[in-house]
Amino acid sequence: MLFSLMHIVHVLGVILWIGGLGFITILIFPLLLRSRNPLEKVLLFRRIEHKFAPLARVYNLVVGVSGFVMLFVAGWHNILFTSQGRLLLFMVIVWTFWAVMLFGLEPLVVKRMLDKMTESDEEMDIDGIFRMMNKLHWLLLFVSLTAASAGVLFAHGTPF
Repeated sequence: MLFSLMHIVHVLGVILWIGGLGFITILIFPLLLRSRNPLEKVLLFRRIEHKFAPLARVYNLVVGVSGFVMLFVAGWHNILFTSQGRLLLFMVIVWTFWAVMLFGLEPLVVKRMLDKMTESDEEMDIDGIFRMMNKLHWLLLFVSLTAASAGVLFAHGTPF
């Protein structure tokens, strides 16, 4: 019963979290990159980031807690560092990376960078920064979808 409940919570959290990442990567960044006004670009991204970042942190916590409960309830923690548990380990590594990003780097680095873009008289390559962030988001989306695929393969058996 607990495992099933955690599995539902986990999958719904992943859908919301990676769905939001996909929305930003596939729709928002192209919109931002087409914008000609650098200040409008930064302000729009800040508004979106201000709304989505707290949600992403909640999703990360929900996915982490539910994942670790499932890991221990099912006894999978015993195989985590074996070849049998490599898909689980990959998911844990990706989740850990995201936790560090969302709770550490994003509030410190991205917030400062956005503040500097809007408040500084210093000339910045805002278009270049957004192109780089777009590429990074595509990479993060790919890795996150790969981790979600690893979860499906682990849960339903791998054909490999």
